[in-house]
Amino acid sequence: MHLQLSSLIVLFAFVLQITKTSSKYLAEKPAYLKTCDFNGADLNTCFANSLKVIFNEWKDGVPGLKSLSPLDPLTIKRIRIQQDNGATFNLNAELDNFILHGASNVIINKAVVDRKALEVDATINLPKLHADGNYKAKGSVLGFNINGHGPGTLDATNVRIQLHIVVKLRDQADFTFGDIITFKSKIVNIGDFRVDVKNLFNGQTELENTTNELFNQNWRELIGLLQPALEQAIELVFKDRFKKIFGYVPANYFLTNLPKASEFYG
Repeated sequence: MHLQLSSLIVLFAFVLQITKTSSKYLAEKPAYLKTCDFNGADLNTCFANSLKVIFNEWKDGVPGLKSLSPLDPLTIKRIRIQQDNGATFNLNAELDNFILHGASNVIINKAVVDRKALEVDATINLPKLHADGNYKAKGSVLGFNINGHGPGTLDATNVRIQLHIVVKLRDQADFTFGDIITFKSKIVNIGDFRVDVKNLFNGQTELENTTNELFNQNWRELIGLLQPALEQAIELVFKDRFKKIFGYVPANYFLTNLPKASEFYG
């Protein structure tokens, strides 16, 4: 009898834990998160400040959301580059475990909220970014034949990115959440860019230094060729972080007068 009772207690605790986990969300709105009026005339300006909170206050993660990795520094596990533009740029490369610093210093230039389509178009500016990680590459870049692997660093200033976000409302308990279904990014401007890649030519440091200098002198051309791969990496990483945040933090903490999903789609 005692064994059966113990088993029932264990089973009940297990079911309770599953229920608790499946309905988990941020139970209390942080004081630093200002709630915007969904119907207010200043919605765009107010929501831009809310986006800044995500980058600033939650750069290390959201309290209680263990699945969320930090936003600053931001880890990009892998970027694959496979591109052939003839003799100028023919490259097969991988960037591994790049650690990006500087996202928490973001400036939100503007945010435009479409209340009917539940879309947000935002322009953000990152004043200074630094990334370091490992690479392996084979091919031809700006006339140099490359076949190397090793560490590398990237530095960029005044990186302007356009974001397009689409959400779908979801009711849970007494709250409404804005689940992200679309997250697109586009790099629209970079003020300056420098790269320092080691072991490009199996230890020939003089040739390596010359090549890095050539990359940095022609960085706009280089970025133009690398941009599709960089944008895809930014999209994947930020979409993962934002999906987790908006799936965990009720949209009511960001917006008052937000209709319930049952009302909006009914």
